[in-house]
Amino acid sequence: MWAIALLGAVAAAAYAGLIEKMRFGPPLVMFGLGGMTLALTAAALYRVIDPLAHERGAALAPRTGRHLKELEREKQLVLKAIKEIELDYQMRKIADRDYREMVERYRTRAMRLISEIEAGDDYRALIEREVALRLKVQAAEPAAGAPVAAPPVVAKNEPARRVCGACSTGNDPDAQFCKTCGQRL
Repeated sequence: MWAIALLGAVAAAAYAGLIEKMRFGPPLVMFGLGGMTLALTAAALYRVIDPLAHERGAALAPRTGRHLKELEREKQLVLKAIKEIELDYQMRKIADRDYREMVERYRTRAMRLISEIEAGDDYRALIEREVALRLKVQAAEPAAGAPVAAPPVVAKNEPARRVCGACSTGNDPDAQFCKTCGQRL
């Protein structure tokens, strides 16, 4: 980066000195600083746009030993924070509700860090596990605004329709099997 900054400053100063015929002084120095600023801005813009413009083989860079050490360090800090919170709770420094909230948050973070460390470079398995877990949780919880099926309306002189327990299809009153899924009624 320093080489790019120096190159920008030299290019701008050369332009100002040779083309604009400026003598050494504050205007030439400002021109050089402006060239350096433009070069650094262009380099920063390139570093931001380059990963977006070029598709790499893997979306995520492989983890280095340094990254794994950082994850291990963060895991140790989170586990230490959990111990400190438990100690503060036992000493009655933290309210029960606050204790439960903080411990749950830290335990969730610790579990995520442990799973990231275990996954190593195998991001795909980690992502697939997390997606499967989220889908399982989503399927277990009914949607808040989900419509509830209303009971079928039956006329007074019409016999009640038989509803399939498996697929909730309304069948004729004399039906032995569901007309949609074939389940015995």
